[in-house]
Amino acid sequence: MKNLAVFVAVFISVLISNNVAAQRCGSMEVLHQQMLDPTVAANRQHIEEHTNQFIANYQGNTSRAVITIPVVVHVVYNTTAQNVSNAQIQAQIDRLNLDYRKLNTDASQIPSVWQSIAADYEIEFCLASRDPNGNATTGIIRKQTTVSSFSTNDNVKRSANGGDDAWPASSYLNLWVCNLSGGVLGYAQFPGGNAATDGVVIGYTCFGTGGTAQAPFNLGRTATHEVGHWLNLYHI
Repeated sequence: MKNLAVFVAVFISVLISNNVAAQRCGSMEVLHQQMLDPTVAANRQHIEEHTNQFIANYQGNTSRAVITIPVVVHVVYNTTAQNVSNAQIQAQIDRLNLDYRKLNTDASQIPSVWQSIAADYEIEFCLASRDPNGNATTGIIRKQTTVSSFSTNDNVKRSANGGDDAWPASSYLNLWVCNLSGGVLGYAQFPGGNAATDGVVIGYTCFGTGGTAQAPFNLGRTATHEVGHWLNLYHI
């Protein structure tokens, strides 16, 4: 990370404006479960040590460049109503770009204690234009399932369990949209976990803007919040 403090400030401002309560985010539950695997626990320790070392030695970077992350959106739907539109998906991508580039119109609401370090994080997102085989794609995969709802057990990420398999985590941000149960708005896998389940899951009623998105989670900020976890940020 270029500057963890800056990213934390951006994440905090988004979390506050989004009103996503920690208990509705399933990321920590998933992390705790995955940490029972010694390999994941070791990976997490290495990542934290590397991050702290980077912060301690950071001298500033004059050669800055915007990083663009290709996204594949897996729409896993049981009913027609859950099959979110292309426009709603694009609205979510647009919201991620506004928030992570600090172009959101509510940036002025960042509490004063963090105003001085809130910044453009220079990360952008786009729908993938090529699939893993190099073929042209819209970056949107639609799959109808017989499963009425999913939980935080990652079944939505597995075709064998009624979901849809991830694209290679080294090349894409996998983002699943589905019907989530238990009052969970979304969850993400922190870095260091299994590549086959890497990515972010968002409930179809709190994804993007318009369409199936329901107030108060109709601003696209649930995905902003969960992508923060995907990028290794904890709840404040």
